[in-house]
Amino acid sequence: MNEETICILGGYGDVGLRVARLLHARSDARILLAGRDGTKAARVARTIGERCEGMALDVKATEAATRLKGMTLCVSLTEATPPGLAAALVAEGTGFIDSSASPDYVTALRSAIEAVASPQASAILEAGLAPGLTNVMAAGLCRDHPETARIDVLIEMGMGVHHGFAATEWTLQSLGRTYPVKVDAKLQHIRTGALRRTFETDTGTVSAIGFAFCDQQGIARDNALDSARTYLAVDPGWMTRVLGWLSRPALASIIQHHAATLARSILRMPTMGGTGTHLVVEAYDVQGNLLGRKSLTGGPQADLTAEVLATAALGLIEATEDRIPGLLRLTDMPSVQEILIQQAG
Repeated sequence: MNEETICILGGYGDVGLRVARLLHARSDARILLAGRDGTKAARVARTIGERCEGMALDVKATEAATRLKGMTLCVSLTEATPPGLAAALVAEGTGFIDSSASPDYVTALRSAIEAVASPQASAILEAGLAPGLTNVMAAGLCRDHPETARIDVLIEMGMGVHHGFAATEWTLQSLGRTYPVKVDAKLQHIRTGALRRTFETDTGTVSAIGFAFCDQQGIARDNALDSARTYLAVDPGWMTRVLGWLSRPALASIIQHHAATLARSILRMPTMGGTGTHLVVEAYDVQGNLLGRKSLTGGPQADLTAEVLATAALGLIEATEDRIPGLLRLTDMPSVQEILIQQAG
């Protein structure tokens, strides 16, 4: 990989910095941290190593595609990246990986990339924690239990560590939002917080609320399921109840409008609860009987997301047999899937 160049869009953010460090440690690739603040990008890059550089780039600018042309791979960590830019990169031979969890944005990315007539590179969407690792866990359950009709996912995140500005803002913007979810073989639009259930975990019973992660659309689509639903819980547990209360339409609209300001305020507040992340994925048959479950207990959400992204990036570059031009899933890449399955137990 001596001549490989990996550009991380949004590279000096919380997750981007972690991805850059992993790629720098595990490869010989040249790494570019791209963002609108070139000075900040350069300063952060110097903390990683000599093969890492900063790059001033506005992904919405008309010249963005030209400036990124020739890169081996772009890892996008910002929903500011236009779907048209992603499609242009794939058409010109630059690989593309995205970890967004927003259903509408991922749908737009998918449509743009699928519309490329002759793709010259591969693109992987849904390559984070959820979507990403949860999709791999669900696919494993469906292989083990072919009669699976429904998948339920729990994502429990500790508030003992700050989750970065982008993740915090996304969570606030998702409160009260309606999102598509497949229930009993029908696509429905459900408001965040409307679905509720409890999960049994290694640490006890966890209450959770339905949340707008787009992994539930991919899990239902890719495994031909009647239902797939994703739930969020936070530690301490009383904060899950607060999120459910804040998801009421009147309150949620105010929070969405001031999400950026509120996110900055939250990041200045003291942390509370645990620091880890717990994933539980359960498979049910058409009668509602539990068929099997997979679980994972790991570190902070940003660390797990970065691990999935770095694994996918290196797999896309190194495993030539997986380099199928066009849109790929993590489950389409045996080398990547094997690593992630080991992580997921």
